[in-house]
Amino acid sequence: MRTPAFLASVLCLAAPAVGADKFDWPQWQGPDRDAVSQETGLLQEWPEGGPPLAWRVEGLGGGDSAPAVADGRIFGMSARDGKEIVWALSEADGEEIWITTLGDAVEQRVPQSQEGPACTPTVDGDRLYVLGMGGRLACLSVDGGDVLWQRSLVDDFGGVAPTWSYRESPLVDGDKVVCTPGGPEALLAALDKLTGETIWKTSPPSASDQAAGEASPRSAPDGRESRGDAGRPPQAETADRRGDDRNSAPQIAGTKDSALFQSERWGMTGFQKEIPDGSYLVKLYFAETYAGITGSGERVFSFDVEGKEFEDFDIWEKAGGRDKAYIESVPVEIMDGRLDVTFTRQVENPAIKAIEIIRRGDDAENVAPIRINAGRTTPFTDSEDRVWLADQGFVGGQGNPGTMNFGGASPAGAPAGQRRGGRGGFGGFGGGRSGAAYSSPIAIDFEGERQYVQLTSDALVGVAASDGKLLWRYAAPANRMGINISTPIYRDGILFASSAYGNGGGAAKLIEEPGGGVKAEEVYFAREMQNHHGGMIVTDGALYGANGGNEGGFLTCLDFATGDVLWRDRDAPKGSLVMADGRLYLRAEGGELLLIEPSREELIVKGRFDQPDRTSLPAWAHPVVANGKLYVRDQGLLLCYNVKAE
Repeated sequence: MRTPAFLASVLCLAAPAVGADKFDWPQWQGPDRDAVSQETGLLQEWPEGGPPLAWRVEGLGGGDSAPAVADGRIFGMSARDGKEIVWALSEADGEEIWITTLGDAVEQRVPQSQEGPACTPTVDGDRLYVLGMGGRLACLSVDGGDVLWQRSLVDDFGGVAPTWSYRESPLVDGDKVVCTPGGPEALLAALDKLTGETIWKTSPPSASDQAAGEASPRSAPDGRESRGDAGRPPQAETADRRGDDRNSAPQIAGTKDSALFQSERWGMTGFQKEIPDGSYLVKLYFAETYAGITGSGERVFSFDVEGKEFEDFDIWEKAGGRDKAYIESVPVEIMDGRLDVTFTRQVENPAIKAIEIIRRGDDAENVAPIRINAGRTTPFTDSEDRVWLADQGFVGGQGNPGTMNFGGASPAGAPAGQRRGGRGGFGGFGGGRSGAAYSSPIAIDFEGERQYVQLTSDALVGVAASDGKLLWRYAAPANRMGINISTPIYRDGILFASSAYGNGGGAAKLIEEPGGGVKAEEVYFAREMQNHHGGMIVTDGALYGANGGNEGGFLTCLDFATGDVLWRDRDAPKGSLVMADGRLYLRAEGGELLLIEPSREELIVKGRFDQPDRTSLPAWAHPVVANGKLYVRDQGLLLCYNVKAE
């Protein structure tokens, strides 16, 4: 077995120009960082079974990223034998040229995409740039893989790693390397690409800056806000008007203690607590506060309390909607010294806010109730001065210290008290929520000024390339959990970014203000484009991308200027996209590959085949098309197909 690799399903950057006879793919999403190749002369239709396999390589190591292809070599990252590595292969046959170890592999504390790095290397001349899961930013020589310099986003910039680790692909632009530490003093940062020295850091916005720089909604001709016509969730509309205070704690109906319902435990399989034998009343506290749940039937699970079964339990249905408290009281007899509760997922994950265990019977006054606030990292005192213990006793799952952040801790730069929560959760383990998400920045020009645009954990933002000054922000495309992954798009004067988890995609135009500032004005918001991490492509005025989150989805086509849905088709499953020679290449999460002719009227499939030797993991690595070859990575396996027309 030979040893190349592959890279991540979450993002990389812009690359240097290549010769007219070469169509390299030197960075994340190709030469222009838009997932489009200018190559021609490729197959317009695939034969049955797919294009011919040119070569394959195994044993690369774990990882979800896509390779970079430049000057006859293929570059990627992996985790192998306990180390985080960068590798180079021959473009001709996949033979390994060199391997460089950056350090120990990084352990990720959530189960998805643990296998290895998710950064696509950025090739710039005789150097390449990579970012490891723990924030190692390194510059290596193309020829031998020597490490020329290395910085740490965490140690050197005070960065906070997102829950699923750093996944961005660094942007090389001019003399700069641009990255997203996501810390309280460095939301973004630019480094000298030759030396690694810091050029500038972007300070996260204050609350007043957020309100002042927020995108303004655009009125439709009849006076309505355009986002309303696109099916925008009401809570998201309100958030934009308030300057993005979407993450402040909501009021929960049916309780005097809304804060008790801000944290939660989700995805657990059980709860256990050692208690003396006797009679008890067990009270289970629920409320649906996740934006991705919009009605009954979208979160259904079963639970069993000491043999008493509750099947097809639907929080939304029981409580009567979102942000409403519901308490299930269950009398039990404990005879083995332990309370046992089991949870079984049906649709979406089980979720609970708190558990209260109250002794009943003659000796009840002598036994203090046990109160546990699920997901919370510190004790909580309610309006009646009753103390609820921090999260404990649950089997499996994840704790969210603050539901509205899907992790609760304050994002970098958020004012004290704006967001509740403490250690852990989706904000980043061991500190505040990261300002970084999993997207990769792009470079644009507006009114003669170079900008870097990035989808952070809280908003789409633009910063000045010259000094890193925050110019504008547009919060609508960022979901409340901070799980924002897909690369932004800039086309025809419109910026577009999208995220899943009940959110959608937002389009905005930049406007130069009289005083010299810049603001982002929303053009439309399309809830029908909840792009998880497969990326989106614009061609001939149409936007293509998968609409759907963890539960699946399928290819959707929107009019890019208006956000109107042109078509959507389940025959093209949720997956990642690239484009070359007038054809879309879709790699479905299940491993199937489709060749699609772009059309504003309907889905037109020109070939499809199943990738051989699939792992059991989702196929999250984006496909790559370079120099007549299609590259498909599945963890340690890299497949190279010949897609050049005869």
